[in-house]
This record gives sequence, C-alpha cells and structure tokens, in this order.
Amino acid sequence: MRALELLGHGPVIEGLWRAARGQRLAHALGFFGPPGVGKFLAAERLVLGLVCQNGPGEPCLACGPCKRALSGSHPDVLVLDPVERELEEITIAWISPRDEPDKEKRPPGGVPLEEFLSLRPLEGGWRAVILREADRMGNEAQNALLKTLEEPGGDVLIVLESSSPDDLLPTVRSRLVPVWFGALAPEQVQAVLEREGVARAEAAELARSCRGAPGRALRLREQGAAAVLESIARVAAGTTDPLAAAGEIGELEGEFSGRTPSAKARARARAALDLVIEALGDALRSRAGGADSRLAHRALVGACRAIPEVRLQAALERALEARQDVDRNLDPALAVERALLALAPTAPSSSARSQ
Repeated sequence: MRALELLGHGPVIEGLWRAARGQRLAHALGFFGPPGVGKFLAAERLVLGLVCQNGPGEPCLACGPCKRALSGSHPDVLVLDPVERELEEITIAWISPRDEPDKEKRPPGGVPLEEFLSLRPLEGGWRAVILREADRMGNEAQNALLKTLEEPGGDVLIVLESSSPDDLLPTVRSRLVPVWFGALAPEQVQAVLEREGVARAEAAELARSCRGAPGRALRLREQGAAAVLESIARVAAGTTDPLAAAGEIGELEGEFSGRTPSAKARARARAALDLVIEALGDALRSRAGGADSRLAHRALVGACRAIPEVRLQAALERALEARQDVDRNLDPALAVERALLALAPTAPSSSARSQ
C-alpha cells in the first residue's frame, strides 16, 4: 500500500470512516468511476485507516498495523491486483481454492479471497480485501464470489474497484454499495502530478488533457502519448501517410501491460485507438459549438478542421469498431491502420499501401 494523501476524494473516504465508527459501513463496496481518477488509491487509504490502531479514521502511518499494511505484510489485509501481475483476466483461482498449473495465475501469496476471509483475524480488527479492476473477473470467478458477498462474516470489508462496472454481473453489482468517484479539478491533477515528480509545465499540460484523471495522465506519459498524438495530428492534417504513421506508433517506446508480446501489442493499440477516439470526439464537439479552450486535444481539433463533419463521424465509427476488434483479439496493428486510414483527408497512395 501507499502512504500518499488523497487529493480530491478525501471527503468520500472520511464519510466511510465515519460509517465504520458508527458500525454502519457496508461489508461490500463498489468503487466506481473513470479510469485513473484514484479509486484504487482511495481503497488503499480506506483500508489503511480501518486497520490503524487509532482508526477508523485518518491513518497515523506510524503504528505497527499501519507499517505492516504499508509494507504489504498485514495478515488481515489482502490486495488482489491483476494490473501489477499483468493479467488480463482474474481467474476463479483468485476467488476460490482451485488447482492452477500456471504459477502466474495463482493468487498473491497462494491464498484465494474465499480462503482468506474464512480465517480468523490475527490482529483482532478488520479483515479487508481490495480487488483492483474487478471487471477483469470472468463469469466463473464472479459467480464464485457471490456467496462470499452475501455472507462475508463480521468486521469484513470487500472493495471491488472498477472503471467498467457494467462488465460485472448484475448479481454481483446488486450486492455492492456503489461509491462513485468523479474527475478531479485540473489544479488537483496538477498537484498530484507534481508530487509524482512531473515538471510544472508538463504537469499543467497533462492536467488539461487527461480529463481529470491523474492516474491516466501518468499512464499516458509512460506510454509516449505525446508522440502518438503528434502522429495522429499529422495524419489528420494530411502531412503524413496513415500507414506510415501506424508503423511509427507501433515502434514507439512505452510502458504497456501484458505478459506476452501479443498482449503488449494489444495494449499499445488500445492506447493509440483511445487517443484517436478522444481526438475525434473533441473535433466533433468543437463543430457543435464547444469551446476549444475546454477540450483536451486542442491541437488535434485544429488539425481536423479541413475534414468535413460527416467524414469525422465516419472516422469515429471506424475507430470505435477497430477498438472493439482489438478486444476481440484481432490483429492490433491492422486495427490502428484502419482507424488512421479513415481519419486521413485523402486515401494513401498505392505505393504506401504496398510498403
């Protein structure tokens, strides 16, 4: 766990600590909201304040329980993080005891959620589980979780964090008390980024373009999004062949999750297509009268000015289709090519297609 102070979501967590002090805290919470706004960090902060010897409340960070939670060694806290393990799917082995031949797919510490919660608390207080990006659970894993959600035991907290709660089964969602997290203000995002070591000028630019999600801003920075956006803008302006730009994007350095080269290629394509979709959305909002100063990708909006609105709408539909194709495990490189071809003001030359 991290000892970082929450920026923007503090009142939400304070309210949950008050509920815990009044013995009114629900045993199963859904932390929902856009990706990168700090839901997982908020879940860590909530649990840290529950196990602190002075809690429930703002953690002291100095007591034994706090130190153990911060180091990941607290016996009554289980954090299940598929992002850290670079797993695209949470298998049933993370939820219920199962033989899993793939060591990488076994739960952290070898103890699944169900077995962890069946144990008596070793420190006499709360037992807490955080499941990051819970929408990565397959249906089998989600169904296995239902009984635990219904009968978790006393002084138990289960937090399912997700940016796509609609991907959770209705039976799972109905057993959670939803806690919604919204986008942060630009100045809050900038403060988070500067705390993470980003220079002030770059932090201000990222804060404007990340739609209130500091975690996403940091991820975009790690993935070389600035270079991707430049390539997309040149395609829209007609100064770069879309197939050449797709090749450039495929070769950019960046941090992408995935245990295999193909998984990393899919993650790279998703990131690029998400930027194309966002840029086209901003361009269409600008055509509808939206103030350009409030748009995330103003440079790309300018590059798209010569493209007729009907072409922009068609390009957006093609980019959305390409994004779905990547999730269906179709060729990610071809998906990016199709999206950029649809964005280009003119069709690429035959020589460019043959390269």
